[in-house]
Amino acid sequence: MEQRKEINLDSVLESLRPYGRYNLLNFVLLLFPVLLSSFYECGFIFEAQEQTYRCKVFGCDGRYNDTSWVDYAIPKNKERDRPDSCKRYVPLNVTEFQCTPEQFSNETMPCDAYVYEQSQSLVEEFNLGCQEWKRALVGTVHNSGMFAAMLVTGAISDRFGRRVAVGMAATASFIFGIARAFAPGYLSYLTLHFLEAGFGGGLYPSAYVFAVELVGLKQRVIVSAMCNMTFVVGVVLIAMLAWFVNNWRTYILILYSPAIIVGIYVWFMNESARWLLSKGKKDQAIKTLKRAAKINNLDPRNLELDALSDPLLKSDNQTVDKKSQFSKAIRSSIIWKRLLICSFLWLTCSLVYYGLSINSVSLSGNKYVSFMLVVLVEIPAYIVVVIVLDKYGRKKTMITTYLTCAATSLLFAFLPRSDWWSIPLYLIGKWSVTLTYSSVYIYVSEVFPTNMRQTLISVCSTAGRIGSLIAPLTPLLSVYHRSMPTVIFGGMCFLSSLLVIMLPETRNMRLPDTIEEAEELSRMKSKTDTS
Repeated sequence: MEQRKEINLDSVLESLRPYGRYNLLNFVLLLFPVLLSSFYECGFIFEAQEQTYRCKVFGCDGRYNDTSWVDYAIPKNKERDRPDSCKRYVPLNVTEFQCTPEQFSNETMPCDAYVYEQSQSLVEEFNLGCQEWKRALVGTVHNSGMFAAMLVTGAISDRFGRRVAVGMAATASFIFGIARAFAPGYLSYLTLHFLEAGFGGGLYPSAYVFAVELVGLKQRVIVSAMCNMTFVVGVVLIAMLAWFVNNWRTYILILYSPAIIVGIYVWFMNESARWLLSKGKKDQAIKTLKRAAKINNLDPRNLELDALSDPLLKSDNQTVDKKSQFSKAIRSSIIWKRLLICSFLWLTCSLVYYGLSINSVSLSGNKYVSFMLVVLVEIPAYIVVVIVLDKYGRKKTMITTYLTCAATSLLFAFLPRSDWWSIPLYLIGKWSVTLTYSSVYIYVSEVFPTNMRQTLISVCSTAGRIGSLIAPLTPLLSVYHRSMPTVIFGGMCFLSSLLVIMLPETRNMRLPDTIEEAEELSRMKSKTDTS
């Protein structure tokens, strides 16, 4: 009897119509958690934003309609051209205090209480005046929770499925996010913030991998760009919401309430066929693909699904021990080298991306408009990445963008500051690192096998979280030299461009399903390189 020729999953996905009704429906269902993940990853920026406040002067505050007395009761901060936030002049006669200039000395004292410019803010409610470290600690706790999430999300996704990972992350975000909105005190608020980030921080990578595995190799870049642009839209929505909603508790409730929707409908979605095949569940994978064919008005019999190759079968048709896949990855020097390099690339992207944002000059007088401008410049990068990655390849694109970012950072460091070129130069640098970040995210998802893809991506993402933890500290380096942060950014980008040379090209390569296929990438050239 003639043996039927096996077909791979990428061929089936192409035959299913990548932009048919089935995938379009799933894209909508998965882009919604991507949108929500932008709320949960960046929402703390406005949730615990810096506030303007001054000392409360008893005997002066509340007694007069005007505040002209502030000039002689509170010293002026010359750098910020406003009353000092943490000091006031010492009153001379407390018993017969009338709030006149003669009743204040030239000596200063710490504030006893504070008057906050914006009411219903987190800083006001928890009375964090002149405790800037407590406000900044919110971001550190958040990023620490995200760091912890990356350690477990990949293992959950690879062991129990993409659907389980998305559902658990969305549900955890809802529970701990809503609970944080009712936190009675600062410590309980921080605890719930860490738990929300720790258990829900894997929402974006889980939804991203789920979406990428829906399509074949030709559509991966476009799907990745869709996820990235959806994330940018979400960040812009955060700024708009914070602009109009002053109450921090209401702000949190609006952001986290929609997560329960994802936590419910994700269980009605089909699991990733690629993940099912990687776990040896070929029958379930075929069932999922047949359902997709029917939704797309295709005859499943024409897809020859019975001939679908199983990545966990050896040439002698003996099933590979699933546990041996992990041990193979540990013993593989190729996988180890690739993992270390990709982790460093991710760390560099994260450090420079957030570092440039934190160290940037204000682009407008309104902090919300300024934030939105900085974010919106990323959209052109996500459009360009769709074109250049497939046309010029992953390696050339990453090398070029890393070098561009290095050049702009070093120009910032050594050229005299000038308004007419500093803002465009900054935007070019932010655009470059955004394009690089997107390229690295796509590339990392293409060089690791399906049965360990989310786990190894999470390792790389964890390294990126280290970069995001370090980024808020980089402005402190300016005390030693104004240009030290940008010099570090430029140096790391240059080093990363050299490391990319050591990696394989993945353009026009189907996603590897096993360790052996992933190792083979380093031994073969891209089809376009030989053409």
